[in-house]
This record gives sequence, structure tokens and C-alpha cells, in this order.
Amino acid sequence: MRSVLVLLAATACSIEPNYLDPEGPRFAGDHAVGEPVAGETIRVVSYNLAFGREIEKAIAALGREPLAGADVILMQEMESVGVDEIAAALQLRYVYYPASIKNGRDWGNAILSRWPLGADHKLLLPHADPYSDSRRIAVAAEVELAGRPVLIYSTHTATPTLGLGARLDQLDAILEDAGDAGATLIGGDLNTADPGSAGQVKETFADHGFAWASDGATDTGSAWGVYDTTLDYVFARELTGLASGAFDGDAGSDHKPIWVELAP
Repeated sequence: MRSVLVLLAATACSIEPNYLDPEGPRFAGDHAVGEPVAGETIRVVSYNLAFGREIEKAIAALGREPLAGADVILMQEMESVGVDEIAAALQLRYVYYPASIKNGRDWGNAILSRWPLGADHKLLLPHADPYSDSRRIAVAAEVELAGRPVLIYSTHTATPTLGLGARLDQLDAILEDAGDAGATLIGGDLNTADPGSAGQVKETFADHGFAWASDGATDTGSAWGVYDTTLDYVFARELTGLASGAFDGDAGSDHKPIWVELAP
């Protein structure tokens, strides 16, 4: 009986407050200088910065090839101050929504862009974590990407403890939200550490007309203590992926930032 009570107490202590209001909190800023100039390709980066702690390392990594000069950066596990610091250092625009509070800090997703940001919103994903009660979100924004309107999502689906079926429900919610919007990018940490889940995730996106644009970026996360698992993805619809990979330097995270080159 005592062990049960200890377990219940530990579980109770792990409950994490969630931001369930679809309207916010919302944070946005514009540190862009001058008008962006389109290049021969579009570069998109997705980066889970482990609780948003190593901001200086993140800025350094994002200034190095092949991440440097990204048109769009999708970030997860961030808080507002860190997002603003990165955007200021790289002269980018951004929108950020926290999903919950972890370890006393806001924890959520951001979209940073060299290009103008249009309408944005937070999408609350279904299912709460069975241990912490935390909820996950996707952050969506319309971006005038090299002069072309593109709907972009930065997302972070739940860990394998929730179960694959529930995590696929979360992807279905994002895909339903995107609808038939045309050119669309969906990227982030999809937590495909459990056997078979990566294949089902890719199949789910393919069924909705999305290609796996980051297929050259594998072994991106350290779910079991080493970088041996593909956890981070970018999927594209009506945009052609040309090349992709993972950043191999010190990025201050248990995830490698991944990059994708797309035809403009």
C-alpha cells in the first residue's frame, strides 16, 4: 500500500499546467532588416532545442553551414525569451505559442522567418500525456516564402508513452487543419522512437499528398542515449525537396537540427 501511495504522490507532482486557450499566450516579433532576396533554393530548418536552454549554442549552430541563412526555422521546446534572442541575432521575424509549463518555464513551438508572416494560430492536439497530463500543440503561420504563399507548421507530437494510435490522431488533427491549403510545410519533432512508428507516420503524410522532404536527415535524436533514431522531419506538399541532412556540430540539444533545400 505504501508503494502505491508513493507512486501516486510522484505522479501527482509531475502534473504540468497547460495553456488550453487556442488564442494564446502568443508572442511575436520582427527583427528583420531590409527586404529578403530570394535565392536559387529555399532552406528550411527544424530544431528541437532541448528545453530551450542552450540559446548561444543554438545561435552559433544556426549561423554555420548548412543551417546558415535559413529562410524558415521551425523550433520546439522553446520559451519566448529564447525565441526572441535567436530571432534578434539572426534578424528574423517570429511567432511563438507555449503549450505548457515544464520545470517552471514555458515550453512550446515557434516559427522564425526571413519572409513576411501572415495569419497564425495555435492548434491544440488531442490526448494528454498519461503521466504528466501535458498537451502538445502545433503552431501554424502563413508565410510569403520567396514570394509564394505557404502554410507552415512547427509541431511536436507526444512521446511514445502516449501510444502510436494517439500520436497518429495528433497528426490527423494537423492534416485536417491544413486541409487543401495548397503549398504546405509541416515539420518538427514527431517522436518516432518506437518500432514501426516512422513508417506509419510517413504513410499518413503520403496519404495526404505530402512528400518526406527531409529523407536525407536520419539519426536525428538520442532517444536511447545516442543519435540512432530519426525523430525530426519536414514534410512538403506542392513544394519539391532537393536535398536534406542533419547538422553534426554541437547544437546544445539531444536532437540534431535538420535542414531541407526546396525549389522556390
